[in-house]
Amino acid sequence: MGDNGPLVMVVNDDAAMLDAFGFALRLEGVNVRLHRDGDGLLADARLPDCACLVLACHLPGLDGFEILCRVRAMNHAVPSIMLTSAATPALKMRAREADIWLLLEKPIMDGALVEAVTGLLRETT
Repeated sequence: MGDNGPLVMVVNDDAAMLDAFGFALRLEGVNVRLHRDGDGLLADARLPDCACLVLACHLPGLDGFEILCRVRAMNHAVPSIMLTSAATPALKMRAREADIWLLLEKPIMDGALVEAVTGLLRETT
């Protein structure tokens, strides 16, 4: 995949997790851009090139659902993986209704995010 492959954008306000996700994805050759908030993602000029979004559900400011709603309002129907610390029945229902490709519960076990992202890219690109 590398820098010329499908672009994955990750939004997470936890800097350590964001760096770890970026590192793990890059090790697998994934072309990835990292953002600490929704405003940064929405302002990214490469957003229209994004093949996959990885969004934290709970963020300061815009939450993952609101970010996804705004991305889709820009006519960009990008498949998404949402990260949460509590996959309650209500949250699972909301994710289904928002057409989230996968709701991934933290703590994320070894390789789970990389496997999810590469699986999504194989399926959709």
